[in-house]
Amino acid sequence: MHVLMVAMQYPTGAGESYLTTELADALVADGHGVEVLHLDWHAPPGATIEEFIAASGVRVVRCPARAVSGLGEVVHGASKFILSGWRVARVAAERFDLSSFDLAICWMPALGISPLVRKIVAAGIPYRLLFVWDFFPDHHHEIGRIPGGLPLRIARAWEQALLRSFTAIVCTLPGNAEYLRRRFRVGPEQRVLVTPIWGDVSAAATADRTEVRRRHSLPIDRPIAVFGGQLVEGRGFEQMLAAADAAMIAGSDLNFLFVGEGRLAPMITARAAKQANILFRPSLTRADYVELLSACDVGMVVTVPGVTSFSIPSKTIDYLRAGLPIIAAVEHGSDYVRIIERYGVGSAVPFGEPNLFFQQADRLAKRGKINEAAARCLQEVFDVRHAVATVLDAATVTGKPKARSPQEPSAQTPLRKRSAAP
Repeated sequence: MHVLMVAMQYPTGAGESYLTTELADALVADGHGVEVLHLDWHAPPGATIEEFIAASGVRVVRCPARAVSGLGEVVHGASKFILSGWRVARVAAERFDLSSFDLAICWMPALGISPLVRKIVAAGIPYRLLFVWDFFPDHHHEIGRIPGGLPLRIARAWEQALLRSFTAIVCTLPGNAEYLRRRFRVGPEQRVLVTPIWGDVSAAATADRTEVRRRHSLPIDRPIAVFGGQLVEGRGFEQMLAAADAAMIAGSDLNFLFVGEGRLAPMITARAAKQANILFRPSLTRADYVELLSACDVGMVVTVPGVTSFSIPSKTIDYLRAGLPIIAAVEHGSDYVRIIERYGVGSAVPFGEPNLFFQQADRLAKRGKINEAAARCLQEVFDVRHAVATVLDAATVTGKPKARSPQEPSAQTPLRKRSAAP
């Protein structure tokens, strides 16, 4: 197949990877041609359009997002969606032969590429796949990133209209597929599929625990619960910090380490400066970060209460690669809890129970590494091969594969082994 991928995140720096790059590379390894139009949502001011071929053979065209500044956050956010959408549609028309593609892969929010969605449909691309990781705009409103009222109603109506342009919609969990059907209008001709997130599932390289801790100025002989990722709203920092308070009151030697950058980094830094069991380290390269995880004892996953859809935090994969058990506080009824408990790789506690969160984190930290169970969970749930199979399944009509030319690879071609490098 000839695949067009439109993504807002597509890192290509040395040692960098993301779910989008993992999927594109895996499709190439499976024998398919992939071209990527990267709407760079976080491009610096003055960035220009770039075009290059990645090491895997994927053609990438990077288009910086645009927005109006100086008129407030709401105007900036709304203008970014509108102006960037028009720009990426123009770049697509100028640099891609849209009619040559068999499949287009996009991610919610489709509103960010609205004019391009219309062009994809008009070009006659037969299969159009939308991945849903967070339900826009509902989830973003629930975690405080989008205001309510008229802006929310407009965004939701617009996203719903664009949703009908896709022949298949992929959710990360069965509960989210139910949420989609309940909260959005899905046509009888549209397929709803489920595949979890994916990533590099190779075990982290063995490192000297003491040496790694010394290098990062961490306590040598105390258990460490770690959170790694963006330090922004919607990550449940209130519960993790409250658990650190509970550990301090209980006289526990468990430390709480936060690694990353974001709007909440100053708040975490301030807490770490005055509370001995809270530690902060800035972002690291991916290799260094995974190595640091291997010197910790338990990984923390927390979302926020009050959200109505479910999520699989991507940090799960790195924790498991490092052999860490997971302590989680996620949405009630989430299939994510069943995954970590079924494979014996973690435990979940309710929201608003910081003392229980600390107690379970402390218990898991004393359990030690879970390398064998983690490897099995990674292979059976989070391997990118499952996502490739879902993508190929989406390129079917009523279960029948799309007709292929003789030189075109079969959907059943086995996925070739990829490098384990992150």
